[in-house]
Amino acid sequence: MNLQRKIIKILVLTLILNLTMVTAVMAKQPKTTTLPPPPQTLPGVKPIFGSSFIQYWYAQDWDLNRWTQELSMLQNTGINEIILQDIADTKAMYAAYPTKIPGYALNDVDMVGNALTAADSLNMKVRIGLGFNGDWWKVNASNMNWLNVEASKNKLIVDEIVDVYGTHPSLGGWYIPYEFSQLSARSRIHQVNLNNFYKQITAEIQLKSTLNIMVAPFYNSKYSYLVSLSGWTKMLKNILNGTGIHIVALQDSVGAGYNTISQAKNLFRYTKTATDAMGMTLYADNETYTSKSSSNVTATQSDIQERISAAAPYVQGFIAFSIDHYQNKNETSQVSNYNYYFNYYLRYK
Repeated sequence: MNLQRKIIKILVLTLILNLTMVTAVMAKQPKTTTLPPPPQTLPGVKPIFGSSFIQYWYAQDWDLNRWTQELSMLQNTGINEIILQDIADTKAMYAAYPTKIPGYALNDVDMVGNALTAADSLNMKVRIGLGFNGDWWKVNASNMNWLNVEASKNKLIVDEIVDVYGTHPSLGGWYIPYEFSQLSARSRIHQVNLNNFYKQITAEIQLKSTLNIMVAPFYNSKYSYLVSLSGWTKMLKNILNGTGIHIVALQDSVGAGYNTISQAKNLFRYTKTATDAMGMTLYADNETYTSKSSSNVTATQSDIQERISAAAPYVQGFIAFSIDHYQNKNETSQVSNYNYYFNYYLRYK
């Protein structure tokens, strides 16, 4: 009996030793990562970014060499357009280029000129965002007099950009940075106000330029009880119909925490109903960050791919907000983030 117990004990100890050795060996093996399924895009559309937003506070002091470095980095990932989100603060009366509009303070460096010149040399495009007033987030569409003033300020900016920079072959389009959501204009009169506001700006652009015009609205599903998705479709038509806007770059708002992936997918579907009815092109404005308490952090590549996939069945292109700010190879802390996206790009280019 004692002999049997000793034999069993030896066998148990041997088994434990073997399991320990196997576990140690397995721990040394490289971990495999299960990739999300490939995004299912519309025919002819690749699930990669073609544009990236950049904000002037980050880039306004760059010289020509620094712009060339930045655009080359983007071009290496298949991005052929950079979007200057806005080039002037119409409340503070400040421009990030040498404006001659009366009353404006101006930046010592010509951000717009440097960006366009660098893009010229690389055969890339620059989409010019106009002026923006931070009071928009308080006023929205409730005050038509305020909107008229803002429209007038932006018309002056349009005229100046065309007059000063209009010969640059890289000047590729326009962006109106006044972003609306379902909370911006819930009433019919407010929707009429926004429609009128956009028409004033686009009319000036079309007097001076044949380039296309983009806006980037968003929807917060946390307030879907105020305006449903079907209501959102109607709102889009009321606000944008007849404005001459060509591209609706819908923010997925997943990184901001406004929508889940499934909510974003439904949102793109309902938005496409509106843009199709108006003959507009729908793009995805995908967030490459994730909001964490008081700050934004870089989204994982898996998260970015999920956001692209949510929009993929409905859109004609993808815009990053923003490779320049969150996956920038020119920033030491972001090199690995850049490499993750670059490897993704290589799979789907």
